[in-house]
Amino acid sequence: MNDFVIHAASYLGPEGFGNDQTGLRAWPPPLQENLSRIQLGGLHWSLLSESDPSRFLRMDLMCRLGFMAAELLGANFDAMTPARRERLGVCVESFTGSLDTDIRFALAPRPTLFAYTLPSTVVGELCIRFRLKGPMLSLVSPDAHGANALGEAVEWLRDDDAEMALCLGIEAMNLSTAESIPLPKNLSPRSWHGAALLLGRSDNSPREKPLPAGALVDICRTLSGANQFLNPPGSKTSKR
Repeated sequence: MNDFVIHAASYLGPEGFGNDQTGLRAWPPPLQENLSRIQLGGLHWSLLSESDPSRFLRMDLMCRLGFMAAELLGANFDAMTPARRERLGVCVESFTGSLDTDIRFALAPRPTLFAYTLPSTVVGELCIRFRLKGPMLSLVSPDAHGANALGEAVEWLRDDDAEMALCLGIEAMNLSTAESIPLPKNLSPRSWHGAALLLGRSDNSPREKPLPAGALVDICRTLSGANQFLNPPGSKTSKR
């Protein structure tokens, strides 16, 4: 896989949030304890930026984590040419998929939730947001670390189906949702995260950072510098 390079990597999880350029930042103190208990209701866009995407407030948890991870990349998709965006694929992988939303919808059916009862919805939302038109794929896998999403992206690049690929590993399950109905132990919340990797061929990258071995989430966590908080608690990152 040394024909490919990482353009950008980002991660948000219990440890904090950040990317490969800024390192991880601690969550605001009032939120830190809830997030460590997998109570994720406080994950709002205002933690990252002053302006909300128009669709963010109605999104489910999986889409919110995906959007936040993609925003944290700092990749400036809007500056890419239409031809580049047409060759930029999106692959998302998750262990529990949209189960958090499926449970909420089963307990209280609402039209606003129905569109998010598919794990592929986050792919569509990201493509709408960033006007991406390359190959798209959503995977639900027993691997919660996104290794299959990374493998699919590499195949796209090798087969020239895409010039770049946005890979995401997302684990989205609120503890409160999981406790609302009995679940098998292997489906109980073990962790949560949103990790994003922008991958491309080496001749398209301004930064020659070789692709290391390992799964997507582990790569993103490592490149973001997990447990090395470079900013004081409560600080924000903003790209606008």
